[in-house]
Amino acid sequence: MATTHSTEGSHGSWSERWWTAMESLGVATRPERASHAEAERVLAIEIEPGHVRAEVQGSRYDPYRVDIEIQAFTERAWREAIKALASQALFSAKLLSGEMPENIEDVFSAVGLSLFPDSPSGLKMSCSCGELVTACKHVAAIHAVLAEKLDADPFLLFRWRGFSRERILRQLRQQRAAEASGRAVDRASERTLEESIDDYWSMEDTLSAVSFSVGPPAVSASLLKRLGPPPFWKPHPEIRGSLERLYSKVTERAMALAYGGRGISESEGESRE
Repeated sequence: MATTHSTEGSHGSWSERWWTAMESLGVATRPERASHAEAERVLAIEIEPGHVRAEVQGSRYDPYRVDIEIQAFTERAWREAIKALASQALFSAKLLSGEMPENIEDVFSAVGLSLFPDSPSGLKMSCSCGELVTACKHVAAIHAVLAEKLDADPFLLFRWRGFSRERILRQLRQQRAAEASGRAVDRASERTLEESIDDYWSMEDTLSAVSFSVGPPAVSASLLKRLGPPPFWKPHPEIRGSLERLYSKVTERAMALAYGGRGISESEGESRE
């Protein structure tokens, strides 16, 4: 079943809201018929977190490259926004059914965020044509296309602000499930590997916040006992015993290093006290 998006209402269509925001910032005006003709020259457009990149065919053979930047929300800001959305059943129900609530901006405003750019510094525009104007005709063409795309899919505004529609809905479900069960949200399952790739190797906590527990195995040589002697060691039936003794020595050495040279019995005695 195809999903639908709410685009009309007391707040106006999403394209109207876009043009209202752009006019209030003084960076673009509603297009005349000529601007619609320019919009038809847009060859490609990509909406990514923090960026809109596009190519516009001009008078020369090579198309012009247009880049419009917006500040993507931080992870913390998105968590606060999703908590606010999850706390209101009507907003959650509409979003999870594929419908964008027309007054969703009010929820973002309540947590100090603005879906649309709210200051000229929050929107950076550039075009390879090199015209020294706030918005050349190529940038204006991209604004026209953006307005049309927002009418067709308002969730693109979320993507531009840093979160894809799929990720928002997934975290919204997790937040509501956590609130219903009284448990904390499982942060480890919030993002896919693709979403985490940019900061995959970074640490959220310092090393001092990471704790380690070193101790002997509950069952000695458990892996050997589970797998049995490897087939290629059949000529030497005592290999298991030799490996068990080797693993025991490795355990003793690891415990000694972990507890400053003290033996296993000393460490175990301290842990029982």
